Amino acid sequence: MERDNAAVRTSFASEVYEKGVSQEKERILSMLPEKYSLLHREGDIHIHDLESFGKTYNCCTPDWAEQLLKKPYVSQTSCGMIAEVFQHIELMISYLAAIQSGGIGFGNFDIELSTVFQHMNIQFCTENVAYFNDTVRNFIYKINQNYTRFCREPYYITLNIGLATDSWGRKITELLLQNFMEMPMEFTRPNIVFKVNKKFNSLPESPNYDLFQLSCRCTGKRMIPTYLLTDSQANKNCIPEYINIMGCRTRVYDNLNGENTTLGRGNIAYISLNLPRIALKSSSMEEFYSELKEKMKVCVQILQFRNQLFQKEGTAYIGYILKNKIWKNVTYPEDMLKQGSFSIGFIGLSETVEVLTGTRPYQNKEASSLAIEIVQYMRSFVDSVRTETGLNFGLLATPAEMLSGRFCTLDKVRFPHSIQNKSFYTNSFHVNVDSKLTIIEKIKHEAVYHSLCNGGCITYIEFQEAPLENVLAFQDILEYAEKQGISYMGFNYPLDICRNCGKTGTFDVCPECDSVNIKRIRRVSGYLEDADGFTAGKKAEEKKRIANNRENMIDESN
Repeated sequence: MERDNAAVRTSFASEVYEKGVSQEKERILSMLPEKYSLLHREGDIHIHDLESFGKTYNCCTPDWAEQLLKKPYVSQTSCGMIAEVFQHIELMISYLAAIQSGGIGFGNFDIELSTVFQHMNIQFCTENVAYFNDTVRNFIYKINQNYTRFCREPYYITLNIGLATDSWGRKITELLLQNFMEMPMEFTRPNIVFKVNKKFNSLPESPNYDLFQLSCRCTGKRMIPTYLLTDSQANKNCIPEYINIMGCRTRVYDNLNGENTTLGRGNIAYISLNLPRIALKSSSMEEFYSELKEKMKVCVQILQFRNQLFQKEGTAYIGYILKNKIWKNVTYPEDMLKQGSFSIGFIGLSETVEVLTGTRPYQNKEASSLAIEIVQYMRSFVDSVRTETGLNFGLLATPAEMLSGRFCTLDKVRFPHSIQNKSFYTNSFHVNVDSKLTIIEKIKHEAVYHSLCNGGCITYIEFQEAPLENVLAFQDILEYAEKQGISYMGFNYPLDICRNCGKTGTFDVCPECDSVNIKRIRRVSGYLEDADGFTAGKKAEEKKRIANNRENMIDESN
């Protein structure tokens, strides 16, 4: 059985889980109207988290600080209370991981945790800071070593930081980053998102400029943090403290039925389109758009069908959420549907345009214009559904953990074309991984989509090797990306670890002990994983990657 998650650890319980998931997916597909299940089976669409269909939601950013303030604490010392705070956080993670199908985001980890400490009168002093340092190291260790999510994998946790300016908040950010840098290189959790903002951290005169530099050093060594650019065009109307991101790129903010915020909300469900197939089946642009509209309508119908089941069955599975008010303004399952988001995603924009025009979107203006037009069409459709339903629909640049390979494999049999020779479709709107574009060119080509994909997206820059202490390179790139309109950005490079002696770098044979027993940490779909566990599509993509050249980093047009 090919796994779609490189973090999975084999055990008796995990094998039983795998078999149960397979049976439950088949049960759901058999229960769905045949026209829906057939589209999923044949690869026209992909219903994500199929085993949770009608039972629960995808991911969330819990109203976690409010929960911590309500918890009972028995410790009489500050150090004891710090320990209890993290015990409650760990319990919340374990409860949520058993309830939902996706990841858990902690919004403003630095601000919220500082608020809790101050409310509990935990003084900012040398002794308490030292104990907190030990506690956060232990927290990181547990997240990486505890394979209890579904009895087989570590938790998918994202911590958003960067805006706290008080003493405790700044120290929380500093020690989180410093400790993550010092942990064993194979530790890839939690995902950390640093929120870049001129007022708080990105300028030399900003109060947290030193933490921004520390964050860049951490990224240069570990590929983490990734960066939410809160001053960019896509986020300019968002309150920086209220917008947070999931490590898989999911973005929840605008709310038709309440306050615009990420805190206390999440994504309910999403379905992705096989865009290249629509192009492969179409003999004209008119036919393409007609088929695209029809498939998007089907996605909405399936999500509405799912919602009907959730209102009937959801209470049995999300009782912890309802009882503890983990989501804001949610008392019943139908409230969660109003507060959460729904996404229609897509795979393979580049291959779609290549089928329709014969060229890739970045190769000429006409192809680029068509690519933008297609995504604008999808966003317009999603906006209309949002108005019609009163639900928070958005357009998602799908992470494609296994999907780019699945769609390509299915299409190769039924609709053979040269775009399938590489055995995967390009992730969402990204330029092809072997494009050889410079950093500036890649950012320019992808920036326009960040305002269109309001359900979540990311742009990655590929380095040939770890930039290590090159802090200014990251700062320059992030500043340029923000000006161009990039909302969320990550940096990738090969990270190899010798399993025999622990040497790290980029190599096929260990330069220290000549071993070929190498662990390869890579990012293909959001979180860092061991490349040995990648699906065939993921492995094919990783092999095709070519670094983005940093030449001409100064953009002469600006």
